[in-house]
Amino acid sequence: MAALALALGRGRPAGAVSVLAGGGLMALSYWAIKGGVDVVVDLVGRRDRDKASDASTEREGVPALPARRRVGLAVKFFTRYALLAVGAYVMLTCFRLHPVGLLAGAMTPFVAAAVLAVRSSRASSHREHP
Repeated sequence: MAALALALGRGRPAGAVSVLAGGGLMALSYWAIKGGVDVVVDLVGRRDRDKASDASTEREGVPALPARRRVGLAVKFFTRYALLAVGAYVMLTCFRLHPVGLLAGAMTPFVAAAVLAVRSSRASSHREHP
């Protein structure tokens, strides 16, 4: 998408820089989501291990983490999104990046996944079933 923005901008790099900055915001967003998912997966795995090791007692009602730790994780998770919002604001106001370029850069992984899904569904529909 950055190359397309560069071509459409007739060699001016402003559009391509906007797309790359949007991609950077998307990468930061991915990092935030991945961190939250990793914590949840770790907690579920720990709970499953606890259940397997102590099958005689019911551990379903026992919280996996103390309340203070859960609050800290929630604050950390939402702080990442606040940083994303501040980053987008700074890119739009201070650096004067084009908002459409930022949006295009942020949507690039989604567009790539959609193209891949369409291609794989077409490939599987063209195969003959026995």
